[in-house]
Parts: sequence; structure tokens; C-alpha cells
Amino acid sequence: MKTTGEKIRDLRLNLGLKQSELAEKTEITIRTITNYETDARKPRGLQLRRLCEALNVTEDYLLNPEIDDPAYGMDTAVYVDAARAQYGTKGAMDMKQLLAANQALFAGGDIPEEDKDLFFSAVLAAYNQCKQEAREKFTPKKYK
Repeated sequence: MKTTGEKIRDLRLNLGLKQSELAEKTEITIRTITNYETDARKPRGLQLRRLCEALNVTEDYLLNPEIDDPAYGMDTAVYVDAARAQYGTKGAMDMKQLLAANQALFAGGDIPEEDKDLFFSAVLAAYNQCKQEAREKFTPKKYK
């Protein structure tokens, strides 16, 4: 099991980046990158998302020492990001929970990737529809 800092350092080195290059790519200071890599601090919020984007991994992979596969969660990341873009951090957390609860449907089966993508797209569309209906029903008229 690797720590968050070890994962960041290993991913950076695998990409052939210096700390200064990763800092420039993510708009995070070199000192902060060093703190992350030495586990003096853990990335959070926007800096965590920037690191994940630059290193091409998910937040779950980076923060969870029990996850060893850098590709973990990449199949659902686009849907979580779409929910985050539209509904913020709460929307992203809701989408993660919704997708995690439904991932058991794919366990042990040979479902083609196209079918999985269709399923995840349908879940995202249903989530968006529910949020829109709730907004219309429960938002006071003075805020519409």
C-alpha cells in the first residue's frame, strides 16, 4: 500500500516530470508539491482535482492507500466531473455514491464497454432530471 505522497511522486516520475513542471501544470507551488510528496500535507479541493487531472488518475486512487490500480475509477470519472460541473462538490459526491451503488451490476459479467457507457450515461441523465425537477418544485418563486 502506498501513501498519497508516494503515489504522487511515482506518477510524476512515470510521466517524466520534475516537481517544478508538475507545479507549473497544476498551478500549485513547488513547496506544496513537496509537502504532498512527503506526506506532510494531503491535497484537497481544487488542488486535488488539478493534481488528478495532471497525473491522469482519480481522487479515489490518489487518496485511498488500499487502491493500487492507477486506472481505478477512470471509467466513471467523466460522469462525476459532469455532475461536479453542473452541481458542485455535493453533486459530484452524489454521483459517486450513485455509481458505486450500481457498479455491483457489472461484477462478474462480461458486459461490453459500450453498454456500460450507455448505462452510466442514463444514470447521469436521470440524476440531472431529478435535480431539475427538484429545483423547479422546491425553489421559491423569488429565486426563479
